[in-house]
Amino acid sequence: MKDFLRHIYYLLCRYVFILLPDKHFHILTTYLTFKRFNAPFYDMNLEQPRSFNEKLNYLKMHHQNPLGTLVADKVAVRNYVKEKIGEQYLIPVLGVYNTAAEIPFEQLPEKFVLKTNHGSGWNVVCTNKQTLDIALTRKKFNRWLGYNAFYLSREYQYKNIPPAILCESFLRYNIEDYKFFCFNGEPAFVQIDIGRFTKHERAYYDTNWQKLDFSICYSIAKEEVPKPAQLNEMLEVVRKLSKDFLFARVDLYLHDDRVFFGEITMFPEGAHGPFLNNADDYKVGELLQLPSL
Repeated sequence: MKDFLRHIYYLLCRYVFILLPDKHFHILTTYLTFKRFNAPFYDMNLEQPRSFNEKLNYLKMHHQNPLGTLVADKVAVRNYVKEKIGEQYLIPVLGVYNTAAEIPFEQLPEKFVLKTNHGSGWNVVCTNKQTLDIALTRKKFNRWLGYNAFYLSREYQYKNIPPAILCESFLRYNIEDYKFFCFNGEPAFVQIDIGRFTKHERAYYDTNWQKLDFSICYSIAKEEVPKPAQLNEMLEVVRKLSKDFLFARVDLYLHDDRVFFGEITMFPEGAHGPFLNNADDYKVGELLQLPSL
């Protein structure tokens, strides 16, 4: 049912909402997301933006970083990461395929991860190949390859990515994932998702590992997240990867005491993720300094 509803929403964005000017589209999709999370919506000002969400949507409309398409492409970004921080931070790749029919399931290991290179959330994590529905998996990827993520949130960087399927080595299920929010190449805080497949909560910490009293989309996690021993290394990595962006969220994984690159996201939650308190949306917005465009 969820896949069906997501498909219907994509069709709405692609063929109905596309008639809306950018400004009205961004306000509408932000409103719908706020309602989905039962968050109080506020009157968005995209001419003189002040909140974090307002500024991100302003950037979508008025500022196209030439590196955007490169880092949004999960295949092409690997060369960018290799040049910036070294190949040792990349998760090993088992294959890249242009169609679902090309995936050689019989040659893949028992555990692996399949994902499209041109969007977010279009992936399959296989922890046991013997129980994987291969026909259904091919069907999903055939549908996803026909999508263009640009139409879901009008993020320009997705529009011209040639669709492909990336197969990566499986590290661990529910792996430790650290999402660093970086402003002009300097990390300000990190997001950690907890109970993603049960009761989803989030914890936010500053770079000194002091817990922050806000959250985006989900409630603040009560449990404390231990400071990773590799924090200084992670901070140095995200500085190098984000220095060419006004804002970027850089995601890193920890596995067997090693740091791995996850992705670079320019517009978290599609630029319409509700803060639990709208005042925090404006407070974080102060960190994002817009240029004179």
